[in-house]
Amino acid sequence: MEPFVQGWGLTILLCGFIVLVFVAGWLHVHRELTWVRALTDHLGFELVADAGAAKPPASLEVQAIRDESHAILEANDPAWAQKQVRNWQMRAQRLEPTLSFWTDLLRQLGLLGTVLGLGLSLAYTGSDVTKLLGPLALKVWTTVAGLACSIVLSASFALKLPAWVDAAEKNLEAWDARRHAKKGPTA
Repeated sequence: MEPFVQGWGLTILLCGFIVLVFVAGWLHVHRELTWVRALTDHLGFELVADAGAAKPPASLEVQAIRDESHAILEANDPAWAQKQVRNWQMRAQRLEPTLSFWTDLLRQLGLLGTVLGLGLSLAYTGSDVTKLLGPLALKVWTTVAGLACSIVLSASFALKLPAWVDAAEKNLEAWDARRHAKKGPTA
């Protein structure tokens, strides 16, 4: 066990775990951003399209949003319709904190890997400082992996998210105002 902890084995395992977390975070943020884009585009199209114009759905996600919007427009229960609109708003607003969560998690995992490696190295080597320096140099790579993955994730989405979330909120507000105007003062 000591060669695994003192050598590259533990470092590679921890870095591999950080990369897996990065992939999970990237997929999650990408999926949510795709949904926000689809919602923004669909509501924007409904705001500017003529009453008879029908835009063919580009994906199952767009089709699901179209069906939800139609159900909201045709709903007899205004409280349910408002709840659905509010759910859309909350999902769009959670996108930026989601990115922050994943980037922070990656940084923390990198630091945890370094500290864990340092602690395990100290436990195995005792008081021999020369045996400590080699493994410590290896464990620093977990911090590098965590920071690098965090930077890549942030660079991939940080500039896009605020623009799409703002656009989604604006389109949703305008679409909801138009929905209320069509329903009349009772809704």
